[in-house]
Amino acid sequence: MRQAPKRRAKLAQTLTHPSEKEPPRAGLTIRVDFGAFGYLGPGKIALMELISKNGSITAAGREMGMSYRRAWLLVDEINHIFREPLVEKQMGGSGGGGARLTMLGRDIVGRYRAIEGAAAIAAAADLRALKGSLPDKPGNPDRSKR
Repeated sequence: MRQAPKRRAKLAQTLTHPSEKEPPRAGLTIRVDFGAFGYLGPGKIALMELISKNGSITAAGREMGMSYRRAWLLVDEINHIFREPLVEKQMGGSGGGGARLTMLGRDIVGRYRAIEGAAAIAAAADLRALKGSLPDKPGNPDRSKR
């Protein structure tokens, strides 16, 4: 049985082979590093948001194009960074189990998004300047025409 292509593969293809019609972009990616405790970045935060939305680690992982095992390993990693878990499993009943964010998990996601927003505002002028320095197309710009 043939499976549909993974969304992550489509996203990676879009990012590595942008259309010539797309304007250059400059953006920030925030990663909060806790040293020996681990780190939080956009992927873990997106996984947590999808767990909150779907009520399921399986569904969240599937939506991100990853296996249940990979999603569960990330959740386990997330849960060991802080004093309390950010994601908790719910025991199955007639409708099966699930997962949800704890109160601390919701707080952490909100704080990460606040850091991301504040950084974007603070860096906006510099990002515009960097974007203005990009060539029209990715790759090696033809400097002989300048």
